[in-house]
Amino acid sequence: MGLLIVLIILLVLAIVFFISFPIFRRKIIGKKYDVFCSKKIRTIAKKNNLLFITNLKLTNYSGEEIKIDHILFGKKYIYILIDYYFNGDIKGTSENNSWILEKRHDEGCEYIDNISNDLSGKNGVFSEKITANPEIIIPIAIVNNDCEIKVNGINNNSTFVVHYSSLKKLIKKLESRDITNLDDEQTKSIYENLKDGN
Repeated sequence: MGLLIVLIILLVLAIVFFISFPIFRRKIIGKKYDVFCSKKIRTIAKKNNLLFITNLKLTNYSGEEIKIDHILFGKKYIYILIDYYFNGDIKGTSENNSWILEKRHDEGCEYIDNISNDLSGKNGVFSEKITANPEIIIPIAIVNNDCEIKVNGINNNSTFVVHYSSLKKLIKKLESRDITNLDDEQTKSIYENLKDGN
């Protein structure tokens, strides 16, 4: 009889754990999402011997401060990486000024700014700052894995919105393109200038 009670208690605890674990995990990831992304990018940089800057602040032509979460200097491209954590799924089209965020647990919807427009704006400021050909710069938005991306017209050849877990695969694919590598000395110079000015 005592063993049966212990088994029932263990079963109840297991059920509570499996129900509550995803909720707690989501909250932990939500609060520390920028840290998760930073570690992921740092790991990609380290394994591939790439340069990496985090929390870059630039000023645009009207004097407004622009924040770029991460810059990764690949062999063929320079990546502008911005992390976004959404409590729900995003949908829309790349041409819309706003996208819809469908919140979890039937909490309704809200409009959010078009991420690809935000990326394009930051890309423009960044390419002006480093006076480089904009074609060597690829902006990528990194969203949490449990956010479904239902946006038409994104992930073309120049702007991407991907899940956190897909970042490594995307960069590997882009770096395998049959184009000339960036000039090492020029890349290092851009990196040093940005790092010194940050």
